[in-house]
Amino acid sequence: MTVEFFKEILAEPALKYYGFLRLDGEEIDAECLDLVMETANSYRDLEIMGTKVPEGYYHENAFKFNDVAYRHAEWVRLEHLFTLRDSFVITLEKHSLTGFDVNTFIKFWIESDHDMVQILKLERRKKFEPAILFDGIIVLVGRNVPFYLVAANTTKQRKYQIMGVGWFGNIIRMYSWEKDQPIKLGNRVFESFEPEYKVLMILNKKKELEEELEKIQSILETNQDQNVIKKKNAISRELQSVSVELDNYKLVLRDGIYRYT
Repeated sequence: MTVEFFKEILAEPALKYYGFLRLDGEEIDAECLDLVMETANSYRDLEIMGTKVPEGYYHENAFKFNDVAYRHAEWVRLEHLFTLRDSFVITLEKHSLTGFDVNTFIKFWIESDHDMVQILKLERRKKFEPAILFDGIIVLVGRNVPFYLVAANTTKQRKYQIMGVGWFGNIIRMYSWEKDQPIKLGNRVFESFEPEYKVLMILNKKKELEEELEKIQSILETNQDQNVIKKKNAISRELQSVSVELDNYKLVLRDGIYRYT
């Protein structure tokens, strides 16, 4: 794996529109890997399996391929995942990402202005605790499929508005779906998560109103302005209405996660 070799191969006219590249075996230096990363585009797949990536390596194109699989992913940082845009499958083995990193990624996904990735697979080198993964996030467990579900910010123009997080063996998987899209897992097809998405919208609204009410209460401690009092009463009424609506779904909050009873 020399610079000369990579320049020769990547400049080959017959490979100009290659769709898949796999690196397997030996070590690769940063200069050679840069040449590969500079060919990134949305129709290409990249696998780096047995090949050891230099420690601390970084390239802004590392996650700009359609499919990515990195076996020795210790070099991957959270900032890499923030660059994801319209990717299909990302697989990371032997990575150094923590549960707190995953939590930050999910929050970033919620607020992203664009779709990031349809399937993200992370090897579980350490136990990922739901309390850490979903801290500060509204989460609902699905009715028929055991996924932890999260909804995207409704103000963002996104195709995939709902994320499902699940554990499969030693892999944590994060799927992004359209809210009314049937769920395909292997050879099985399940109903869409549209009902759960509706509940998540209500739960997020409740959280938003509670935060607004808390701010109003703080203002009223020093300012008893009548307009502020009226706003507080309006928020309280809306919050009560939302709470009544949620009662119809018979949810239970356990360890910070909502579930159907």
